[in-house]
Amino acid sequence: MLNNLKNLFSRKMNSKEKYNEKHVEWVPFTGDRLTEAHGLYIRNLVATAGDVDKGREIFGAGTHKYQLGPVISIAEVRAFEERYQIILPKEYVFFLTQVGNGGAGPYYGVTTLEKVIGSGEHTAAVGREALIDRKLSKEYWKQIMDETEDDDDLYDEAMDRLYGGMLNIGTQGCTYDNLLMVSGSEIGKIVYIDWNLDPDYGPYLTDMTFLEWYENYFKEIIQGNSTTSYGYFRLGSEEELKHDYATADKEERHDILRSLYRFSIIAPGTITFIQQRDDEELDVLRLELLLKFDEISAMGMFDRLLEGGNVSAAVACARRIPESVKNEYYVAMAKLLWDKDLQGKSQVIFFMKECSVFMGKDLLAFAMDETVKEDERKTAVWAISHAKDHMDYLNEFILWMESDSYWVAHAALQGMAREQHPELVKAYYQMWERYSNDQMMRSNLVIAFENNGIQIEKENA
Repeated sequence: MLNNLKNLFSRKMNSKEKYNEKHVEWVPFTGDRLTEAHGLYIRNLVATAGDVDKGREIFGAGTHKYQLGPVISIAEVRAFEERYQIILPKEYVFFLTQVGNGGAGPYYGVTTLEKVIGSGEHTAAVGREALIDRKLSKEYWKQIMDETEDDDDLYDEAMDRLYGGMLNIGTQGCTYDNLLMVSGSEIGKIVYIDWNLDPDYGPYLTDMTFLEWYENYFKEIIQGNSTTSYGYFRLGSEEELKHDYATADKEERHDILRSLYRFSIIAPGTITFIQQRDDEELDVLRLELLLKFDEISAMGMFDRLLEGGNVSAAVACARRIPESVKNEYYVAMAKLLWDKDLQGKSQVIFFMKECSVFMGKDLLAFAMDETVKEDERKTAVWAISHAKDHMDYLNEFILWMESDSYWVAHAALQGMAREQHPELVKAYYQMWERYSNDQMMRSNLVIAFENNGIQIEKENA
């Protein structure tokens, strides 16, 4: 298959041409830090990033527009510290007095000093010892969150502790915020938090000081790097990352490779570096990177994995291969549905559905097999309902609607709800009686009846 792929990709620029054409450098600051000159450098950095992102395409840029608020005086900073009985980190004080009181910054920007402490509970707790600390284990976080789930008093107590030593300096949207710590092991550093407070996912320590976090964000934009999930990726140039990889442990190596996603293009030597890694646990990540940066190399690796090198990794990445070659893998992927050792066969089904040659007949036996996992059968039924030949299997859909598996029946109903046929109407009436107390199933049945010209709720009133 690889020879054919080379022809398909022949019009693409080679990696070296792409790399040399688009790579951009920024001028680093070499003067004394936390000075007037440093403040001017940061303001220019923000302005330059704004010039690069003229269309405000970077997430959050449409809100902050690369504009900074007016600086405030050191007297105003000290009054704030006195009011809340805290000491603000030096880098943050410098930012407020030499760069701007809020405005442009990562995600939706940096809030003003006046708003970094929100609720009354936060006001009362901010000066206390920080719960968010490097010593906060995953187990202890989970214990605290589990204990507060159904106990309002324990929840209030936990929030009181959680607000300790933090300033809420900005948001990523939804329930994710950016915190600046004013005490604990992360003092002066940025921490991310999801206010859903999931027991399994505690605060994320970026390990970046305020100015590292702030300046590097705009450098990433100027260089044309992705700022998606900024702060969750390790920073550094390609050469720095490859150098660090040599002495990194398994978890760090994953993070280093993952960081390469930031780049819009990478050097040919980095492509070779990705290809030469030899760790099965990293195969998915390696293949995803190659699919982004070098499709010919990626498809060569995909072939090797699919032919037995690491089938699970190939399946995990199959939907990301170029649309122009997906049909060539359709038969090979379909055969994997019957591989007893392969987990996650829903991914195979999703891949098949995305192929232009997809037909429901190719999934029929799998969907009819009651030994197949319920979730995978449900996915197969859903996929068949979107196939060109789906109405050839009307009787099978009716059987699935009668299935003892709730979710298979639900998928069959949803899949056929848009169709008009008297045999389907009979099946709908049977389901209406069977699921008399099931609002979700009945809401789908109402739609199915309406598409067949029947107002079922009025009829049964």
